[in-house]
Amino acid sequence: MIQDNASFTFLHRIEEVELNIEDGRWQSALALALTLPDICGGIAFPEIVKRYRDGRAVLDRNQRPTRDVGNQYIRWFDTYAAPFFKVSAQDISPYICGERCWQLRCEYLHQNKGFANTEDNTSIRFHLGVNCGTSVCQLDRISSDNSLTDIRIDIEQFCRRMCQAVRAYYEAVHTEKDFNLYNTPVLDFIKASQDEQSNATIAIMCSDSAYGNGLRLVLQKLSKHILVFETPEAARKKLGKKKVMSLQQQIGDLQNKISILEKQYLAAEQYNDSLRQEAYTVHLYASLSLEEARKTSIKDKQSQIIRSSEHILELLNNEKF
Repeated sequence: MIQDNASFTFLHRIEEVELNIEDGRWQSALALALTLPDICGGIAFPEIVKRYRDGRAVLDRNQRPTRDVGNQYIRWFDTYAAPFFKVSAQDISPYICGERCWQLRCEYLHQNKGFANTEDNTSIRFHLGVNCGTSVCQLDRISSDNSLTDIRIDIEQFCRRMCQAVRAYYEAVHTEKDFNLYNTPVLDFIKASQDEQSNATIAIMCSDSAYGNGLRLVLQKLSKHILVFETPEAARKKLGKKKVMSLQQQIGDLQNKISILEKQYLAAEQYNDSLRQEAYTVHLYASLSLEEARKTSIKDKQSQIIRSSEHILELLNNEKF
């Protein structure tokens, strides 16, 4: 699928599961497969909502009934997916029901519990694997009182059967149900930044029409509305009360900004030159030879060093820079 300002649709999600199976990406395949009944349950049974004890529907922040996702999930699986999860077509019941699939979905996606199988208080234990041959080999009741159920699930088979179930449901109802509500919008940011154009109107004023049209061609990626005029009067007549700024004015503004930056740069350079000069003076007097020191009184030397040091501190503390 090309990710080009499109959406991840319901069918794209099924295809993603199948691609993950082919690549042996079992965790991704299983995670996506377990979300498919979430979508189908919301589409098939929108009337199943959460309710208070008195029967009133629980409302969300937008004052709409809140989905009872769990019951929608279970109802859809038992109604539409169950036939695809039978060991053989002659079986009366599937080897995993909607309630167990919902439990697997919650534990795998949110808790990752139920797979270590070390807790004594777990009545249903899932064993995930590959190359089992069927989605669930069997329901093994291993405790003496039949209170403990171990469900072995082959990930590949489970995902393939889930894809078959949801494809069959889609083919049966997609003309009457709106699957687009569950699309995931996807934007190619690089392409969008390259293609995005401003709705602003750019007016080019140039006495040379050929040169003006050349500028329009250069700027056409920036805006959908580029107009070329030979005079400001022609632009005002066309644009009415819209503010018109000629290309010459825009160039003038840029030149003013450049001039300000140049002045700031020059001031910074002068500041640096002053620091370098004073630092050189301190270094010079500090490095006088004994003979040179005799020619300059120690007092004068010390005074000059102090003055230069104070000047350096003054420059460094100058808030102007």
